[in-house]
Amino acid sequence: MVVDEGGYRSLYFDNQMIQSRMALEDPLRLILPYTRHMLACLLFNNHPQHILMVGLGGGSLAKFFLHHFPECRVEVVDSNPEMAAIARQFFFLPIDDRLTLYCADGEDFIATMAGRQPLYDLILIDAFDHDGMARSVYTHPFFRQIRPLLTHDGVLVLNVNRAEVGAYSPILTHITDCFSEASFRLPVPLPSHNEIIFCCKHKSATTHLTAPCQQMAGWTQQKPELDFIDWMQRMTLLKHITLPKQGIWRQWMDHLDRYRNRCSGP
Repeated sequence: MVVDEGGYRSLYFDNQMIQSRMALEDPLRLILPYTRHMLACLLFNNHPQHILMVGLGGGSLAKFFLHHFPECRVEVVDSNPEMAAIARQFFFLPIDDRLTLYCADGEDFIATMAGRQPLYDLILIDAFDHDGMARSVYTHPFFRQIRPLLTHDGVLVLNVNRAEVGAYSPILTHITDCFSEASFRLPVPLPSHNEIIFCCKHKSATTHLTAPCQQMAGWTQQKPELDFIDWMQRMTLLKHITLPKQGIWRQWMDHLDRYRNRCSGP
């Protein structure tokens, strides 16, 4: 169901779960907190050229990347044959040469992608249906097939639901097995049960954190809801590993704090 209410347009599943939401006066703004938290992937790769998304919904993140990264190409796969038309008709997903939509099951689509070029800088998984997380997607074979599709500094981004206890714990096990180098978790504050997980293909992605400093701080100033400082402070390792040059993490946050304070000063 697509419903207009209080200045917002929302997409609901049959069980009344909100799948997507858009502000009618600001269609590019990310309304649902979990979509904003997924942008913390830009801390590890701040200039993506090729992005793959599994799960379209209303197309909020696809619109964001197309608007803010004019050089990037975005591919989106969704198993629902009606979703693309809904996103374009009701949620203003643009017709853009840089955007390619596929109607396919995420698991089947990834299985056909072995050896594809160019590789993806970001792969975002947000695959939910009326039963919750799509069971065919959040699996060990799926994650194992995704890893070769990422560039050296590529990042896999997962939206998971902590409330689905029976599925949540196995997902963490699969991730730590397939992405043992550097994986992080970022819980979305209550009342949401969403958690965003970031899987870096190589540890080296964590040594580049000084690069996006000014860009991320600028976005935080212009769009307070994109609080990269808060996300970094709450982000934790999925399991204990030794990161190279771990002090850069603290330096990055200190630098970003100073930059934001300078921008907000008199």
